[in-house]
Amino acid sequence: MIELAATSEIDTRKVLRLGAIAGITAVFVAAIGMVEVFDTRSVIDPVLSLGYLSLAWIPLLFGYRVTYEPVLEGMEPPRKGPHNLIGGAAAGLVGGAVLGAFLLVIDVIDIREILLNVTPELVGILGFDQSAAVGATILMALGAGLGAIGGMFHVLSDRWRRAVSSAFVWVLIIGFIELVLGNVFDGLAVGFLDDLVYSENRGVTIGAAVVIAVVVIFMHFQFTGRASRVRERFQALPENKRRSTGFMVATALMAVGLLAPSVFGPFLNEVLATVGLFMLMGLGLNVVVGFAGLLDLGYVAFFAVGAYTTAVFTSPLTPGDFSPELAFFSALPFVIIMAAIAGIIVGTPVIRMRGDYLAIVTLAFGEIARLVFQADWLKGTFGGAQGILRIGEGMIVTLFGYVLAGVGIVVGIIGFLRWRSARADDDASSAKTAGVWIGLGTVATVAGLLFPDFASWTVTGIDSEAVFRLVLIFVALAAFVSWRLQDSRIGRAWMAMREDEQVAETMGINVVTAKLLAFIIGAILAALGGALFAVKIGTIFPSSFKIVQSIIILVVVIVGGMGSLRGVAVGALVLIGVLGGPTQPGMLREFQEFKLLIYGVLLVYMMLQRPEGLAPSARRSQELHGDELKQDVWLGKDQEGED
Repeated sequence: MIELAATSEIDTRKVLRLGAIAGITAVFVAAIGMVEVFDTRSVIDPVLSLGYLSLAWIPLLFGYRVTYEPVLEGMEPPRKGPHNLIGGAAAGLVGGAVLGAFLLVIDVIDIREILLNVTPELVGILGFDQSAAVGATILMALGAGLGAIGGMFHVLSDRWRRAVSSAFVWVLIIGFIELVLGNVFDGLAVGFLDDLVYSENRGVTIGAAVVIAVVVIFMHFQFTGRASRVRERFQALPENKRRSTGFMVATALMAVGLLAPSVFGPFLNEVLATVGLFMLMGLGLNVVVGFAGLLDLGYVAFFAVGAYTTAVFTSPLTPGDFSPELAFFSALPFVIIMAAIAGIIVGTPVIRMRGDYLAIVTLAFGEIARLVFQADWLKGTFGGAQGILRIGEGMIVTLFGYVLAGVGIVVGIIGFLRWRSARADDDASSAKTAGVWIGLGTVATVAGLLFPDFASWTVTGIDSEAVFRLVLIFVALAAFVSWRLQDSRIGRAWMAMREDEQVAETMGINVVTAKLLAFIIGAILAALGGALFAVKIGTIFPSSFKIVQSIIILVVVIVGGMGSLRGVAVGALVLIGVLGGPTQPGMLREFQEFKLLIYGVLLVYMMLQRPEGLAPSARRSQELHGDELKQDVWLGKDQEGED
């Protein structure tokens, strides 16, 4: 009777439809070669490779979705029970049957003339080195089992569901970053941990996977509530204390970031330096797109301006007679000036354009910039297709004394402003803390000015540690500037203009000035990223500044969350750090061949399911979900009327 009641709650059409979609998805993943390429990478040795993982998530997801019902406001939540497991198993079984049928077909018919990646090796992987019939049966059984596990997540409580999901994700993360953790273990002189966690095939051992899962579940139950309470206490602090606490936390993280590269190893430092470059450019594009609402698809033009300006002013091999061979920091003012000019040149013609027209025109500007740098008639200045070599070669030298003095001045000014605010509020505790900041800033300033050359720092492109530290400093400065701009007068003008340009102009906002400032600030941040890119690589060519760069930076902002500073950081880490940039490898080197496909799938998912991004700003979330909030208010009023 229980089974009949459970099966009566299952939508058979939905099971068949989602199961067929799951099977087609699995066939597509296998047919494009992803399974065969990923199978060489072990995740949990010896039971799970990345190739099988690329198939296993499909029945899990569709097994969960087949009996998923959203909880509607004012309605009772859907009942959970055996029908969730049965529906998930049925969808997984259908998906496994479709993949099994594909295995039987490719075992009998050679279709490599149509699908080049359908190789005999793929047949062996899908069939588990058994006959095609046995392999198809195994696929159906595994599909049903994984689908049932996906349906079981409905039965678990919310707390257990999050804990189990976190444990599974962390086991996969530890398996994916085996190269990075190996370097970290060596840097910390605890290489024996590498032998305990990873097998000879560089996959997580079964014992280590169990320990990691248990520890994550334990930590989840112990600290989930505490973390939320700490966050609530932080939000409850007065505005001045919350800012000072956030500033101190940011300073501590900055110090850790400057020290950590010593134990990261060259590969992770290289990846993080690339992430930092895209984060810097993403912060600039976030000003244009996220704050001001101007869709700029030619952002790579500003990136190229910064790179070529740095190359012309620092390289000894600059084409033509103009070769000043400046140090990097001496060339930075010229980079900023040229970026501002480029921002005005691009921004002025598009002042009155919006939406698609603005996107098309800025896209044209991006392509024009690349063609200008590639043109033969400017070959004497920019090198044409041959580019410029030996950029910033050993010339990035900064004296720590002056840097320390500059930091001391900034800290002293912040401390003075905090002290003045505390005196106005009669807050003795805050005034005392501000006095400590003033003292530290004064000491640092005096020490830096008295001993300006007590330590020097030479950065070259082959020194991944130094490059990462330099990029981190620029990212921190750009994040601070963006944070201060967000709630400033011009920041509020940008947001008003983003919501409704005509209304903003009617309310007295100078739209022309606001747009030009957005383009100029975005151009400067992008140019700084281009300057760091030129020094990091050492050589630049016009082919390095294709439109795909603009698209990927825009994807970083969209996936992370437009208008959100932490969203830009999350988007850069997820997309660039994990998958890699247009030509740069990420943490998962196996994804290099398929990353543009994954970008596309991720964008479609984000637009449909989470348009606000992975880490959105509160204001942006309210804008996108305003209709839902209005519906909740209407339902509340309707309920009050009935009462």
